[in-house]
Amino acid sequence: MRLPRLSLPRPRLSLDWIGAVADRTTLLYIGYTSALFIVFLIVTFPHEMLIRRALSTVNRGPVGVQFSSANFAWWHGYELSGMRVASADEDGKPPYVEFSHLWVRPTLGALLRGNPYALTLSADLYGGSANGDMNLTDGNFVGVLQLQDLNLGRYRTLTALIDEGQVSGKMSGQLNFEVHGANFNTGQLTGDLTLEGAALTAAKVNGFGIPDVHLRQIKSKFIVRGGRLEIQEFNATGDVNVQGSGQVVLRDPPGESTLNLRATFLPTPQTSDALKGALMLIPRPPGTKPDAPVTIIGTPLRPKFR
Repeated sequence: MRLPRLSLPRPRLSLDWIGAVADRTTLLYIGYTSALFIVFLIVTFPHEMLIRRALSTVNRGPVGVQFSSANFAWWHGYELSGMRVASADEDGKPPYVEFSHLWVRPTLGALLRGNPYALTLSADLYGGSANGDMNLTDGNFVGVLQLQDLNLGRYRTLTALIDEGQVSGKMSGQLNFEVHGANFNTGQLTGDLTLEGAALTAAKVNGFGIPDVHLRQIKSKFIVRGGRLEIQEFNATGDVNVQGSGQVVLRDPPGESTLNLRATFLPTPQTSDALKGALMLIPRPPGTKPDAPVTIIGTPLRPKFR
């Protein structure tokens, strides 16, 4: 009796798995290389040249934007250092605004909707900070800016108005602006600002001393449009209480701007003798009450009261 012969299938060696592994490895290598290439492309891209070329289309009017350096700041977008907004003919004049650092990046929601011109910005300036949003579409420029604790003593455009002395105070508030078209003179800026702890000490203008004055708080609302500053509300409390409103026709330099204001000046228990003497020099019609408003004309450096 013969026993049946068992025939077992011979195992077949397949190399297909090597191809699968090789494909995955190749894909991973390609992905890694592509990501590395994109990173190096972003890092080495001439961002500064791109920004300067973009600003060249803006710097064609009486006001220009300059900066020291620009870098790609990843999640913060672009970082501009030493940025300033100044007259196109600076000629030693202080800039209108200076930023230690300014960060600008597209708003994610707007970017997903295909609008790369809706931007979020943040900045360090005058020892304080600013945060806001702006949108540049269809030739229009609209935005809002929140200011926090800006040191008035670092604002060179203001300190340049006095020959010597110290200016101090911390400013906070909100600015809203809109420009339609390329002409910035047709734009409008509205502001609501609060100044805490304002003071002017040991100051001289045109060789004449100014009595020291300390103001606990200043609140103001204004509009800038058509080359005019329209002061809607101005209230100050401290060594002297001031209320005012009116218009200022803006000039360059700012010290030559034209004033047309109405204001009341009332002494307080904190008013110094020197400041009381200065208030007594304000001309008033005979029989006028101390709280009657006076008109201020002339320029910031050479005001005239009537």
